[in-house]
Amino acid sequence: MVNKGDGKELVDLLVVFGNDVLLFSDKECAYQSDVDVKIAWPRWYRKAIEKSAKQLAGAESFMKRFPERIFIDKGCATRLPIALPAPGTARYHLIAVTRGGHFATREFFGQGSSGSLMLLSALKGSKAHQETPFHVGQPLESGRFVHVLDEMTVDLLLDELDTVPDLVSYLRKKEEFLQTRGPIFSVPGEEELLARYLSTMRDEEHAFPKVPKDAGFVALPEGDWVTYFNSPQRAAKKQADEISYLWDTLIEHQSKFIRSGTAIGIPGEPPADPANHERIVRALAAQPRLMRRGLAADINKAMQRSDEGRMFARVKMVGRPPEQAFVFLTIPRPAGEDYNTVYRPRRMHALTVYCHGVKEAMPTLKSAIGVASEPFSDGTASQEFMYVDLSDMSAEEMKMWREQADELEILRPKTEMQMFRDTEREFPTPFKFVDSPQRYVGEDGMPISRAARRQAGRDARKAAKKAGRR
Repeated sequence: MVNKGDGKELVDLLVVFGNDVLLFSDKECAYQSDVDVKIAWPRWYRKAIEKSAKQLAGAESFMKRFPERIFIDKGCATRLPIALPAPGTARYHLIAVTRGGHFATREFFGQGSSGSLMLLSALKGSKAHQETPFHVGQPLESGRFVHVLDEMTVDLLLDELDTVPDLVSYLRKKEEFLQTRGPIFSVPGEEELLARYLSTMRDEEHAFPKVPKDAGFVALPEGDWVTYFNSPQRAAKKQADEISYLWDTLIEHQSKFIRSGTAIGIPGEPPADPANHERIVRALAAQPRLMRRGLAADINKAMQRSDEGRMFARVKMVGRPPEQAFVFLTIPRPAGEDYNTVYRPRRMHALTVYCHGVKEAMPTLKSAIGVASEPFSDGTASQEFMYVDLSDMSAEEMKMWREQADELEILRPKTEMQMFRDTEREFPTPFKFVDSPQRYVGEDGMPISRAARRQAGRDARKAAKKAGRR
């Protein structure tokens, strides 16, 4: 919202994740299926896509110029409670969700089309789009990249990339891929692009196919999404991911106390700064799905341990070299020990020592996030969270935390502390597609339509069968 007392809506949804800012426009416009496509498509395009793209570009410009004039209510009484990244470092992603044209798209392409808009990077500006039904490139004349999704593809993206870091990574790499200098890109729907991304790994990260330097066009085939969605690799991944949602539960658990203003700090110390609690949640939420899988497994294992009278901890370090440590600590509560005056202070002291003491073993660490709890065997469990800045620790401080760790008999490298590298794969079985067949390109060197692609595929299969009989 902008302007004091007379707010105008900037976007439908705003997401701030570090230096990445996601701006969503969500519009539903009915497509006039009873009108000739040469009239109906331009009308729908202008209302659903072009209008959204211009709204998003305007919102981005305003936010960069007037960040102090953004409010979350129409009366402009409540300012945006989070700071936007500086214009020089911010990365804005413009996402137009356009609803209402899905069935018309499916009918236009026919022959089993999914109903998603085709992506054609050669299209730029209003005129080119209005003359090319159910294709989308860059709606803005400026060439500013806009992600155009429909009611189907937005759900697919949010289902498959259901953490903010995973979604942001996809948006960044998609923009880079489709804006590669030189070639024209033709993709038979957002879902096919997503399938290629999810099934391609490079340097242990999802990626898009490499584009040859001399390529004049790149055409992805239709059918990759169905293949990926029904693959045993995806099924195994989804099963392996189930434990990761324990991490999501922790995020919601801590967020609930922050929203209600009931989050508490360390016993015996002044009330914790709310910003510190927010840092904890941000650190938890910054983990992608695969990392959450491992983190959740670690905390689950810690809570399964129950050695009477003994604490148990697992430490997971993130980054190469490690810059962040997660400490999961469980301490059984002896019968009769008062929770508030004895048990909780004892547990928080141990967690504090752990979160500071890990710096000695890994000097590259810049922060530590601690989670402490009773083990499952205690019947009831309460969780506490801690954020520690480790970026600047003197030798004297390091020595002090080493002494406190020795008093607790923890973090002893020659006895109980072991370190190993986590090698878990996102897909239990690697997934790889073959290169796109040449038949997806017409004789004139331009990508051919969906219907023509399907026919080419059928012709190729028939030819292969005939050749096999000879």
